[in-house]
Amino acid sequence: MKAGRKSRILIVNAYFDPWRSATPTRLFVPRAMAPYYLAGYFNPALAEVRVWDEVYHGALLERRQFEWPDMVVFTGLTAAFDRARQLLAYCRHFNPSVVGVIGGPIARALPAICDEVFDYTCQGDVEEVASVIETVLSRDHVSDAAAPRFDLTSPSMGIAYLETTKNCNFACSFCSLSGEGRAYTAHSEHSIDSQLDAIGKAVCVMVLDNNFYGNNRGSFEWRVKKIGERWRRGQFRGWGALVTGDFFKRPENLKLLAENGCKGIFSGVETLDPALLRTFNKKQSLSSDPLTLTQACAENGIFFDYGMIIDFAQQTVAEVDDQLSGLLSDHRVPLPGLLSMTIPIAGTPYFDKAAREGRLMPNVLLSDMDGQKLVEWPKEPIEKVVPFLRDLLKFRGRKKALTRHTFGHAWHWRKHFDLEQTILAAVRPLHRFGWNAGIGSPRQMYQSFKEPPLTYSAMTDQLRSAYRPQHRLPSRFKNDFEPLKVTDENGVLTDQFQSARIAPSSLAV
Repeated sequence: MKAGRKSRILIVNAYFDPWRSATPTRLFVPRAMAPYYLAGYFNPALAEVRVWDEVYHGALLERRQFEWPDMVVFTGLTAAFDRARQLLAYCRHFNPSVVGVIGGPIARALPAICDEVFDYTCQGDVEEVASVIETVLSRDHVSDAAAPRFDLTSPSMGIAYLETTKNCNFACSFCSLSGEGRAYTAHSEHSIDSQLDAIGKAVCVMVLDNNFYGNNRGSFEWRVKKIGERWRRGQFRGWGALVTGDFFKRPENLKLLAENGCKGIFSGVETLDPALLRTFNKKQSLSSDPLTLTQACAENGIFFDYGMIIDFAQQTVAEVDDQLSGLLSDHRVPLPGLLSMTIPIAGTPYFDKAAREGRLMPNVLLSDMDGQKLVEWPKEPIEKVVPFLRDLLKFRGRKKALTRHTFGHAWHWRKHFDLEQTILAAVRPLHRFGWNAGIGSPRQMYQSFKEPPLTYSAMTDQLRSAYRPQHRLPSRFKNDFEPLKVTDENGVLTDQFQSARIAPSSLAV
């Protein structure tokens, strides 16, 4: 690192777009906020920080970005390990002295291989990056305030983000948090106040908690009122949060949120099949009927959103089709804001059971586990499931029904919602399931053009173009572009993947 100038820090949210697009996804909510919380730990007087989120900004492709940093810090979902490794290879080629750091779900799920590839592996929360900063740079480079750098999120479309708790008090079998096994805890008053101060004025605030409701009634009520105070002062026009199914068992919870400015909540309904919920150990959602919850929320002026999971290992095509057709036929119920295949995330009980029972397909790559393709054997023939899945995820053959439902839903609840909520009800499903323009830089659009077609099955998908280096690299970087294989040709976990999960004996900061 050159003397006489600030240290250069690049923080990257690594991402493989499941639709094989390299262009930005600007309208997806919520945005990844971990990079901006990490940025807050660098003293701005001594360090210049840039953030690149491959969801929001699109694929990181430019040589000048790889040449710039003295330190590059990676985070991202587990399936993005290969992408983080590729990006570090580019940085090391153009700047051999760069320091590579990784944390978040990738580091916690694959600690051993992360220790081999990166200079520092952080398995804890964002606070632990301070130890790396002190070790690599100096104690003076650690910010005393550690307030998130929300100023780097611009443009944000008026949406700001806040975290009041960490982790979750439930243990759904498919959730990465269940595999990590970390305790559910609330942020301190100082932490929440510093985040709210850093937000400044905003149109709305999205609370990023995995479970805003939690298991401490007093803490929940205190946090709601804390946010409500800022809302009443006019800092923002409304806010939203994610809650678990048990939240709805007490009707007064909705009233409390409404009185304190909450305009929308998201809950993981996941499936309308109670038997499937039990296999996911998601009993808190057994009474989560979307129509009942939508009506209860609307009566309090709150927009309801939810996610659904498809599991062809346990569901038939007819069962999934009936559920979706039922939702489309009733405009009172919103369409799910998130529709995904069940993902056997490394380290979760669901993954371990799927591997033990031989449900994983042959030659599955870690990057295949993105929720948009089959990685487990379905209970029906693949020839039947794959075409249905392809059409389902793109709503092919259902566009007219999608449009009718969208506007019908917004019109039905218009008297319960303000103008912004009504627009959200109309725009959200069209954006989620409609057409994506795919506009980005010329290089990003060309990268998307080069992608092989998506086949929606891990057994037939070709490697995406990112596995071919986009810049000319020496042969020593060849291994950095080899995919991490989860299963071999027989569907058995590979030795490489098994060893990647072993906790390293070296220091994890």
